[in-house]
Amino acid sequence: MTQGVSPLEQAAQYLHRQGAKGFDELEALMGQTALDWTRCLEGMSNAQASHEPQAREHVPTPVSGEGPKWCIKEVIGHYLVSERFLNISVAEAAGVAPLPDPGPPIQGMGAQSPEHEALPLDGLRQKLADFFDETITLIGRLRGSGKLGEKFPHPVFGPLNIKEWLAFHRLHAMDHIQQIERIKADAGYPKA
Repeated sequence: MTQGVSPLEQAAQYLHRQGAKGFDELEALMGQTALDWTRCLEGMSNAQASHEPQAREHVPTPVSGEGPKWCIKEVIGHYLVSERFLNISVAEAAGVAPLPDPGPPIQGMGAQSPEHEALPLDGLRQKLADFFDETITLIGRLRGSGKLGEKFPHPVFGPLNIKEWLAFHRLHAMDHIQQIERIKADAGYPKA
């Protein structure tokens, strides 16, 4: 009898498959991820984005460690600070021009960003759009790098190469978009 593949192994396989693709496909993946964020937040008010969900059992995810009771603004802040730091790490490992305004280093999984979380939702939407523009620009810079095989460790998935780390943006986004959908389904989620 064959055992099924664990969710963590499925996620790792996804990162490896996406990391084996070309730069055009990675750019398209980032564009799709940006659209998924836009759709997830469409029509949402500041009150809805600030809603703190009722305490419930944590839903395990491939990158567990994030706050199951975060409001949507906290989820977005976490995503932005951790993924922006990832872009800086990717640029450094690949030996391409550093990104401006590196910000503080991430101390571990579940990092939050009070600076981002204090913004109104429209400000966070703009920060997400800017992040994906930055990521696509970074992918363009990577086209000439001879260090794409360079690896650095992920706390759950182990060593990932440069392109696999870029694919992680998508995996992490989908994890948190699903988290936001659960918040939207919360009994106390405001109607408007």
